[in-house]
Amino acid sequence: MSPRAAWRLERLGFGLVYDYVSGKVDWMAAGLATVRADPSERRALDVADRAPLVCAPTTPIGDLPAGQSVIVVNDHGIVLGCAPARRDGVAGPTAEDIMRPGPATVRANEPLDPLLERMSTRGVTEMIVTSPEGRLLGVVRRD
Repeated sequence: MSPRAAWRLERLGFGLVYDYVSGKVDWMAAGLATVRADPSERRALDVADRAPLVCAPTTPIGDLPAGQSVIVVNDHGIVLGCAPARRDGVAGPTAEDIMRPGPATVRANEPLDPLLERMSTRGVTEMIVTSPEGRLLGVVRRD
């Protein structure tokens, strides 16, 4: 709908109208301001840890912090997988060898309360937040 809205604004005489093709999720992921119908409703990105532990696929297992899960990302910050916190009896020399590929993710604009409820119901303690392109934005953690 944004191309139509941009066209309509131009027809109404507004100058320098742009169609932000990437969309609102990308806009929010960049940390840019938004207006909400209900400003009290929090979103996943509002509480996400924006600097979670990450590593490259080629990171040696011995270099990973003990007892903590680590998100495996490529050179562009795209989430490839998640290396588990417990590494007892794992085979392979690198994070890529032990990672769980394609972990579940949510978008930045995911309403927080329903997300936390789903996480609780499913026994999930961490949820990765990504951009529409799969770029890591943060991690929502549930106690």
